[in-house]
Amino acid sequence: MNGLSWSDSGLGDGWANLALDREQEARTRGGGAPLLRFYACAPTASLGAYEDEAHALRPEYCQAQGIPVVRRRSGGGALYLDPGQICWTLTVRTAEPSLDPWLARLGEGVCRGLAAQGVVARFRAPNDIELDGRKLGSLFLGVEDGVLLAQGTLFGSLDVETMLKVLRVPKEKLTAEGFRSAAGHFAALPSLRREGALGELQEALGEALGGALGVPWCRCAPWPEPARHAVTAIPKAERRESYSAFVKTAGGVLVGYLGLDDRGRVASLRLHGNVQMRPHGLFTELQDWLRGASAGESPARLSAFFSGRSWELLRFTPGDLLTLLRRLFERQGQAAALALPAEAVNTIMVHDPDGRHDTFRILAAAEAVLVPYCAKPAWCKWRHRDGCSQCGLCAVGDAYRLARERGLQVVTIRNFEHLEETLGRFRAEGVGAYLGMCCNNFFLKREYAFRAAGMAAVLLDISGSNCYDLGQEQRAYAGTFQAEATLNGPVLEKVMQFVPRRPGAPAPPLLRAARTRRRDALGEEVDGESGGCADGDVRHQLP
Repeated sequence: MNGLSWSDSGLGDGWANLALDREQEARTRGGGAPLLRFYACAPTASLGAYEDEAHALRPEYCQAQGIPVVRRRSGGGALYLDPGQICWTLTVRTAEPSLDPWLARLGEGVCRGLAAQGVVARFRAPNDIELDGRKLGSLFLGVEDGVLLAQGTLFGSLDVETMLKVLRVPKEKLTAEGFRSAAGHFAALPSLRREGALGELQEALGEALGGALGVPWCRCAPWPEPARHAVTAIPKAERRESYSAFVKTAGGVLVGYLGLDDRGRVASLRLHGNVQMRPHGLFTELQDWLRGASAGESPARLSAFFSGRSWELLRFTPGDLLTLLRRLFERQGQAAALALPAEAVNTIMVHDPDGRHDTFRILAAAEAVLVPYCAKPAWCKWRHRDGCSQCGLCAVGDAYRLARERGLQVVTIRNFEHLEETLGRFRAEGVGAYLGMCCNNFFLKREYAFRAAGMAAVLLDISGSNCYDLGQEQRAYAGTFQAEATLNGPVLEKVMQFVPRRPGAPAPPLLRAARTRRRDALGEEVDGESGGCADGDVRHQLP
């Protein structure tokens, strides 16, 4: 292997730096020499190579702020880049492209370079550079045609507010308090304002990365200054897919979009994820391979695909992809059984730790219902308490009614700790499955709590003013979120039809007429308990 040559291409916009990444790959592929390029980036949203833009970013915010969205050559999750970060791209030819060893090798190399400048950082697999337990930077890989491309960032300064407005998942609350809280998760390099400090750091990192490669290093001629590009967007592909689903894995979140033909076979398929893998075009090849497959044929097709080529999936497996395919195909059955359109069944999330049960088997075994407190009206005296008077003024009352008619436990979850406590109690009681409601952002971020409970669940996505849309999920975890989320009443009603009545369940109360009268009256006194409303006259608070 030739020596490592490094240089600094200066400040460029996202598109210019992407063009230089491609040129750098071509140089290494053609000449064989490893190259290291440092650069700074104008404000840019950087998608991982395989990510879905809508799932990872807030495109509307980026467009309104003139922040370009580019898809980088390496995998992993979305990043917000700005001139306060030190960015670098390394390209090297390799016959041993296994991702995990390369990540550790290069991550530890970066840490040695930082240590030479008095910054004691550590590499935390698979991607992070940490300083005192806080995130100082990231490292991602891509492999194509025998060239390994590594891309990393280090925080020289932080613009947490813009970062959190650009990125969709995970996202901290968008308040001054929330920005301060989120900033505590990140670290910045000691001041680089001293003249020559940046160059010294680059020298140290170049030497350390050359050492990681086992080659000498030297500074080469500067790269041409990158050209400025007009702000543009990633071209949008025509979307013919009806069904969507996601699967949380140890390597990231896999997202799929499926369109079926009249025979129930794959007409169109898109696979995405904030994951790392090789080769670069693996998802594209797999999408083509599965075209025309039925649900029953997809496991054999998937197995044949992976048995016939060289591949690596970092911390996720073909089994995870099969789970995603099953979830996608299951949408058609959900739509037919529930008589709901695709956009409605796409809001149904399945948590199945064993990977053996479909939606309706889980519903048939459900013994409890979990309701989020944030779906109760802000004026309701039951908002931060377990229970509901079923006054008829919100969909939570419907959830309680439907659960009680079936003899199920029903619990209002007041905060994240209460969720963990409730799931722990369910597990101790031998509860086999449950029906819950939460937004998909919460489920993705806190999936470990659902997984630790070891129970299957069907979860219904909530909409409206949920804490993630308003950037207040820390308040939601603490139980102090004030705005109101919305349960999808029609979906809830139809899903609950597949939850059987438990032995000893009381006869269904005659509440429908009462609920109608209450809604017609909009606050007029009616017979029955009125505890679902705040004390006193609340007519001025009603919609």
